[in-house]
Amino acid sequence: MKLLDNYGRVIKDLRISVTPRCNLHCLYCHPLGLEMAEPPGTLTVEEVDHFLEAASLLGLSAVRFTGGEPLVRKELPRMIERARSKEGVEDVAITTNGLLFAKRAKELVEAGLNRVNISLDALTPEVFARITRGGKVERVLEAIEKAMELGLHPVKVNAVVIRGMNEEEVVPLAGLSLDRPLHVRFIEYMHLDNSDPEEYRRRFVPGKETRARIEAVYGPLEPVPHDPTSPARVFKVPGAQGTVGFINPVTEPFCSNCSRLRLTSDKKLRPCLLTDLEMDIAWAFAAPEPVEALVDAILIATNRKPAFGNTLPTLRKRVMLGIGG
Repeated sequence: MKLLDNYGRVIKDLRISVTPRCNLHCLYCHPLGLEMAEPPGTLTVEEVDHFLEAASLLGLSAVRFTGGEPLVRKELPRMIERARSKEGVEDVAITTNGLLFAKRAKELVEAGLNRVNISLDALTPEVFARITRGGKVERVLEAIEKAMELGLHPVKVNAVVIRGMNEEEVVPLAGLSLDRPLHVRFIEYMHLDNSDPEEYRRRFVPGKETRARIEAVYGPLEPVPHDPTSPARVFKVPGAQGTVGFINPVTEPFCSNCSRLRLTSDKKLRPCLLTDLEMDIAWAFAAPEPVEALVDAILIATNRKPAFGNTLPTLRKRVMLGIGG
């Protein structure tokens, strides 16, 4: 079956945040330096299993586990196993900063992991350390190599571009796609950190500027066919093994093709990343028949999915760390 919202969009992709904790403090995601502990009521493996069962009954076919940093949850492999066991779920992925990936990769793959998205905002060690507040870029590069070695194709590398921080890094990052089948994707900085609006505007880099920087070095990029529900517009440097993508939610919103629902680690169901609209569905997890209750909750959230999100600088009830990637 297909799950449709009120605007005819097929809802097929889940983002499940399994923790608000992270072992990095990236400026655009964790802006206030908050220390996040695992709060009471965080999703358990059994609750994830019930939610996935309900989602699969409604035809949702792709699951990505996020955080915070999902690899700080020791139970993540068990959650991946539960996702892989659901009929109709064809794709199970994680979004990670990569620091723990090499150490845990074997158990993740054995659990059934298909793909991995790895955050990498800079290749220059000093720039990377400044953005992440102390991260070691070598460990992320090790994670990328490990993911490729294990055949988790396609390995996607995500970079958020912020003026005054890493805009000079985009060309070397794009160069990662030349000799290896990496999918390098540049993401516009979204106002999901409650930063000062004027400061946000100064630091915002439109995707077309990022693309122009890359084309100034490598020449015109060639378009690559891609899933229309994917947020990335995909290209390649002529002759490259991999691709270069641009995710431009601010200057080129892709709301009309959005196929996603998000479940936060504290059991809120969010039909849209860029609004504060969310449903507390703890009642469904606590119901005598949780799968049936969660089916109802997903249907309600789908019907409430707005036509468009708000990309303007706005005071958000949650920053990105609390929502999940």
